[in-house]
Amino acid sequence: MEVTLIHGPCRGSLPVPAAVSTIELPDLGRELSPLRDLRAYAALRRIFRELRPDIIHTHTSKAGFLGRLAAARCGARVVHTPHGHLLYGYYDIPRTSLFLAAEKFAARFTDGFVALTEGEKRETIAAGIGRPEQWTVAHSGVDLPDNPARASRKELGLPAGRLIIGTVARLEPVKGVKYFVKAAGALRKILRPVNPFFLIVGDGAECSRLYGLARSAGIMDDCLFAGFQKDVYSWLSAMDVYVQPSLNEAMGRTVLQAQHMGLPVVASRVCGIPDVVREGETAILVRPGAPEQIAAAAAKLAKNADLRSAMGRAAAAFTREKDAAGRPRFGPEAMNAAIRDFYKSIMG
Repeated sequence: MEVTLIHGPCRGSLPVPAAVSTIELPDLGRELSPLRDLRAYAALRRIFRELRPDIIHTHTSKAGFLGRLAAARCGARVVHTPHGHLLYGYYDIPRTSLFLAAEKFAARFTDGFVALTEGEKRETIAAGIGRPEQWTVAHSGVDLPDNPARASRKELGLPAGRLIIGTVARLEPVKGVKYFVKAAGALRKILRPVNPFFLIVGDGAECSRLYGLARSAGIMDDCLFAGFQKDVYSWLSAMDVYVQPSLNEAMGRTVLQAQHMGLPVVASRVCGIPDVVREGETAILVRPGAPEQIAAAAAKLAKNADLRSAMGRAAAAFTREKDAAGRPRFGPEAMNAAIRDFYKSIMG
């Protein structure tokens, strides 16, 4: 199989195997820009005509839309991986409606779709994007090492002897971290005898706003904003309870990583999250945007060490399950096999 990766500008070098050719398109950006988007579309049309690929596999909303339009009438089979939908949790109603119309239009030029979870597949089909028989599911391969990195709380600058409730996320509205902060304010009162500490790992546009919210909630003395951290596992190893308060999540990679570290999870019941936990065994699911439910679930775990331990053991075992071929269920090998099989079915 010969593979060519066409991508927009990126920071640093891409971790691409030597056998994969790469083409960078300077005009293929994430933000809407009519002139640059038109140039990117024209460049993609030219490249597709020159390469004459058998399969064109597009990813994400913006690049996926341009790529599928450019692929029309090029003679290739077209596969698209949305990496989640924008049906809720991201934009206001007018922009969401525009996105939905664009996706329905691009679906006319798409032979197959790859969802990350059954939840994403189900919700996207229900919105009228593609037909059920066009869809398959391939979990985004997550690196779940046998012996993930660990670090002491002292190394991370965290207090010893405190029960730590944490989250790892881009600090963007859709990740719902403000609801974690609000829940932390309530938990500080509910769990006064426990004396919890709160950990937020990640960076993004919401950072300043979340700092202000944390001050208003009175948790700044019991909270650390750790910023972006490349080694997520070391920070997860310092937590006792993991919270994923997202408003929309196609899969939830850090939910899997947290479970892999043996952490009980509190997470929003949205899109693909129910597919990457075992509700009641490894995680407690709550309504999205409901800090009071986050607080109640986290308090239940904080007050019961035996429950935390039992759910943590179940969580670690869950992420180590194998598929029918003996591959780690959520690992890259299973993802690659699912996509290869889908390519074969698309080609007939």
